[in-house]
Amino acid sequence: MQFAPFASDVDVAFFSSLAYHKINYDKLDSSARRVLGVYEIQPNDTPGNSCRMQIGGTALTADEPAVGQFRAEGIIRNFNTVEEFKKTDRAEIIQKSGRTIWEAIQDGSIYSIPSLLASFTILSFANLKKYHFQYWCGFPALHCTPPWTVVGERRQFSVEETSSLCDAVATWRYSIDSRQRGFFLIKKVKAATEDEDTVWKLAPLGEYERGFFNDVQDKKKDAFVAFADPSNFDEHPGWPLRNLLYLIRKRWKLQEVNIVGYRDIHALRHQPRSVIWTMKDESTPDISELSLKKAPLPKITGWERNREKKLAPRMADLSQIMDPTRLADSAVDLNNRLMKWRIAPNLDLEKIKETKCLLLGAGTLGAYVSRILLGWGVHKITLVDNATVSYSNPVRQPLFTFEDCLNGGKPKAIRAAEALKEIYPNVDAQGFRMMVPMAGHPIRDAAHGEQMKADYDKLVSLIQEHDAIFLLMDTRESRWLPTLLGKFYGKIVLNAALGFDTFVVMRHGVRPELETEDEGESTDEKKPQVPEPTSELGCYFCNDVVAPADSIKDQTLDQMCTVTRPGIAAIASALLVELFVSILQHPQLASAPAPASVDEDRGSHPLGTVPHQIRGFLFNFQNKLIHAPGYIHCSACSTKMLSAFDDGGWEFVKRAMNEPGFIEEVSGLAEVQRAAAAMDDELEWSEEDNGDGEGEML
Repeated sequence: MQFAPFASDVDVAFFSSLAYHKINYDKLDSSARRVLGVYEIQPNDTPGNSCRMQIGGTALTADEPAVGQFRAEGIIRNFNTVEEFKKTDRAEIIQKSGRTIWEAIQDGSIYSIPSLLASFTILSFANLKKYHFQYWCGFPALHCTPPWTVVGERRQFSVEETSSLCDAVATWRYSIDSRQRGFFLIKKVKAATEDEDTVWKLAPLGEYERGFFNDVQDKKKDAFVAFADPSNFDEHPGWPLRNLLYLIRKRWKLQEVNIVGYRDIHALRHQPRSVIWTMKDESTPDISELSLKKAPLPKITGWERNREKKLAPRMADLSQIMDPTRLADSAVDLNNRLMKWRIAPNLDLEKIKETKCLLLGAGTLGAYVSRILLGWGVHKITLVDNATVSYSNPVRQPLFTFEDCLNGGKPKAIRAAEALKEIYPNVDAQGFRMMVPMAGHPIRDAAHGEQMKADYDKLVSLIQEHDAIFLLMDTRESRWLPTLLGKFYGKIVLNAALGFDTFVVMRHGVRPELETEDEGESTDEKKPQVPEPTSELGCYFCNDVVAPADSIKDQTLDQMCTVTRPGIAAIASALLVELFVSILQHPQLASAPAPASVDEDRGSHPLGTVPHQIRGFLFNFQNKLIHAPGYIHCSACSTKMLSAFDDGGWEFVKRAMNEPGFIEEVSGLAEVQRAAAAMDDELEWSEEDNGDGEGEML
C-alpha cells in the first residue's frame, strides 16, 4: 500500500508571526518551539491537492483547533543564520522527531496524545531584512517491516450506516479532547429492531487495552480502528495511518485489522466517502511482555519534497505580496529591535515610537534631526518654519531637492513633512508655515498683530499637543517663547545651536511636579501652578545677563546666513536626537540628573548617562560635557517669568515683543544690571581716590 504524504500549507500570516516572535521574543534563541498544525477532511479538493498540513497565522500561540479540524503536534526550529539552516543534520532531526512518537508508543503515553501520530517538524531560516523565508517540513513516519498488506477490495459503508456514523462522530467530537479526535475506535452494535438505524459506539485508542472490543461477536465485520483521513485518493490512505499501523502492530499485536479512513462530513452524510481496508500483518508476532521494550527503533523517514519534487527546502518570498508600506514599517522596526537582542535588551522602543516630536525650524538642523528621528522609529513629527526653500538649501538640507527651489521655493515646513512621508510612508508628519513671536521684534500694525496672535495661539496649541520640543531656529530670540512655553507646560525641550566650528546641544531643565488645582475649580481654566525656585537644570538663556532682542537688524550678508562648517549641523543633530532618546530611557525622563563627571558609570541605564549640555569644538575635535543650574533671573525659564506669563498670557508676550527692557524688569535682570553698574562706578571712584594726584613731570 502507498500512502498520500502530507503537503505543507503554510499561511502567509504564519511567516509574519514567526518574524514577530523572532524579533521580539526569541531573538538569538534558536531552540525548538511548539507549533500547532491542523488537517481537515475536504471533499471538494482534488486528490493531488488533498492531505494538506495547515500551519496558520496563530500556530505559534494557538492551542486548540476548530471543531472541524484535526490536531497535529509540531515543533519549529528557526535558525539564526542560513549556514546553520543548511548544515543542520536533517537525518538526526527526523530521527529525533520519530523517536518521540516511538517512545510514546512504547510507554503508552500515546493514548493521552494520539495527535502525536500526525506530528511534524519544521526547520526554517528567516531573512528578516528581505522577508525571505526558507523552510523544510518533515512528517516522521515509523516504517513497519515487513509492511502491512491489504486483504481483498476496499469497501464503503452504506448510506444508512454512513449517516448514523456521521451523527455519532459529530457527537463524540464535542465530548472529547481535541488531541483524541483524529484517531478512534468504532464498533457496530446491533440495533434493537430491524427498523432502527445502525448503532455505532466510538472510543479513544486507549480503550482498546481496556476491552472495548470484547463484547463484539464478529470482530471481522463489526470492529474498526479509524483515523481522520485527509486524503482524497481512492486507493491511497493519508499519511497519519503509517504511525497508527506501527502502534497496532507493536502494542496490540494484531495480525488483521479493519482500518477506516474516515472521510465523511456531516453536511454530506448521505454520500458515503469513508474507505474500509482490511489489512494483514505478515510479520511473526512476538507476544512476550518484554518484546515491546526490546523493540529496536524502526526506520524513520518523512522529509517533504519541494515543488520541483526534490528533497530540498521551500522558499517563501513575502516581499512580493506584502503591502510595501507595511514592509517598510517592519524593516524600520527590525533595525531598532535588533539592538535589544544583545546590546541593549532593556531598551524601550515603544516609548520612543509613541513620543510626539515638535521641530521648530525645518532648515539644516530640522532636516537632519527629523531624519534621525525616523531612524529611531518616531511616528509623530511636526515641523514649523516660515521660510521657503532657496537654491542654497538642498546641498546642506537633506529633505530638499533642486525642484523645491523653483518658482520662489516651496514652504520649508510643508515640503519637509512631505519628504518625510516619501522616505517613510507610515510617519505621521505635518508641516506648518508660521512665525514664532520673538522678543524684541515689535508688532508693526493691526494686521501684523492679528497674525502674531494667531501664530501665538497655534504655537501654544502645538506645544501642548506634543511631548518633546526641538529648538532648531536661526536666531536666539526665536527660541525665547518656545523655551518659556516648554518649561511652563512641562515638556521635554531640546536645543541645538551652531557656530562656525562650534556647537551646543542641550536639554532644558523641567519644573518640579506640577501641583493640581482645587477640585472645586473649573477644569476648563486649569493651568500649571508655578513652583518655588528650584535647582533644576538651566535653559539656553540661563547664562545671559541681557534679554533676547532683535539680532537680525543691521546684519551683513555673512551674518544673515548661518556660516558654519558643513558637517557641524549633522554632528549636532545626531547628538541632539541621541540625547533625546537617552532622556526617554531614563526612569526620571526629563528630570534625569546630569552626570557628576564624564567618568560616571552608566548604571542600569540602557544607553548610558544623560548629560545636560554637550559643547563641541571642531577645531580640535573635542566635546565637553557641561552642567549648569537654572538661573533665578533667567529671561525665559525663571519663576518670575513663568508667573508673569501665567498671569498675562498673550498680553505678556506682546509686551515682551514691543517694550524694550520689559523682560529685564520682569525677570530681575534689570536690577542685576543696575547693581553691576553701581559696582563699576564704585570701583572707578575707588581707583581715583587711590591716585597720588601728582601727574607726570614734563
